[in-house]
Amino acid sequence: MNRSHTLYEPPGPLGRKRQRIFSIVSALAVCWLLVAIGMRLETSGQFDADKWAIFLHWGTAKFLFDGLVSTLMAAACSALAAFALALPLALWRLSTRPLVSRLAGAYIEFFRAIPLLLLILFMVIELPSLGFDWPALGFLVFAMALHHSALTAEVVRAGILSLPRGQREAALALGMRPSQAMLHVVLPQALRAMLPALISSVLAIVQDTSLGYVIPYDELLHRSQDVSSYAPQSLLQAAFIVTMMYGLVSAALLYLKRWVLRRQGRAVARSVAKRADGAAADLPGEVPASVAGANSRE
Repeated sequence: MNRSHTLYEPPGPLGRKRQRIFSIVSALAVCWLLVAIGMRLETSGQFDADKWAIFLHWGTAKFLFDGLVSTLMAAACSALAAFALALPLALWRLSTRPLVSRLAGAYIEFFRAIPLLLLILFMVIELPSLGFDWPALGFLVFAMALHHSALTAEVVRAGILSLPRGQREAALALGMRPSQAMLHVVLPQALRAMLPALISSVLAIVQDTSLGYVIPYDELLHRSQDVSSYAPQSLLQAAFIVTMMYGLVSAALLYLKRWVLRRQGRAVARSVAKRADGAAADLPGEVPASVAGANSRE
């Protein structure tokens, strides 16, 4: 049975016709909504040249581009720190020692439950009083690493649990210790399987860097607010351009995720084909006609 149809029956001719009708109606509704929004913006003068003129200057473009670089730098540092914490947290969560497993579970549940914005504000307010005189990037990365390490640890744990138990048991049967089996057999396969989910985690980190404006960290959203403060008439335009810049980064990560999924699908198809070819080669072949004819003459 096709895996995509294990939870529902494929639609028949009438169902496919209804789906096409609903798709056409939905597309027309979306187009009508976009046209209505465009007409409303045109009526309010949002397409006037003076409201877009500031973004045609090289200084404004460089100002926003530097904010995008700061956003990507904060996202990269946060992702590296979060993934470095998530791997041991997931392993400790799967530990057979109750104390270790409960402590890791308490950490994960605690930092998953706290809103990231409140965590960032707490870091900025409380850590300087304890002697941590960090730049804004440090507070943002530390808070995001704590929050996203808890989220990513669950992704890693789910990836490990998704593998068949026979992989670990076979490694133990070969004489490996449990730690060696996890490091050399289970983790490499689990990391390959959960790579698309990890890319989605990176996308969430990139989007959450926009919360750095409350510190304030000089990232993309904060710089767009500076532009709109300098040119109040271009508030909507600044928000639109920043949204498009975030959208380009998100689209690149989503394309990378789809590319990884296609590559993994082709690898699985090649593996299935090789196994099928090997099984066919093991079957007894037909008796050659020349041998059969010689036997009949004898």
